[in-house]
Amino acid sequence: MALSIYITITILLLHFAYHVQKPLNFLQNALVFMMVAIITRQCVTVFALEWHLFNITEDDWLFVCLILCRDVLTPMVTVLFANYYVQAKSLFYKIEAFLISLAIMLAMHGLALQFQILTYVKWNFFYTILLNAGFLLSALGVLRLVSFIQTLENRQNESL
Repeated sequence: MALSIYITITILLLHFAYHVQKPLNFLQNALVFMMVAIITRQCVTVFALEWHLFNITEDDWLFVCLILCRDVLTPMVTVLFANYYVQAKSLFYKIEAFLISLAIMLAMHGLALQFQILTYVKWNFFYTILLNAGFLLSALGVLRLVSFIQTLENRQNESL
């Protein structure tokens, strides 16, 4: 049952991401997605396998749910957050986009706890809030870095 729920959420989120207006171009979205996917993969691996802060399920089907959440859902939510953050006109809307994205990510993590995909050992939900906030802020950092590099390239091309 968990796998069907995660596949449904993934399809709905990807469908929503395809149809939403994105002010960022494909390269910016792809770089944000790839960097956040790498960061989430490394964080989950280090926290679970090296530091034993939480345990990952041994069930094969539930592990597929973890992979969907870790490698597709979390990076896609951060890409959508970055697009809404760039589109927001005021600080209130930027904070609102951050809080909504954080709530979605925490709901996905709560679902993983409910289906016992993850079990806490030396971890709690507050650490999860900090970790997901870090993922969202890292998406903004990657976006700022990509925008800075793009600005430098445009200045260099203008001087030619």
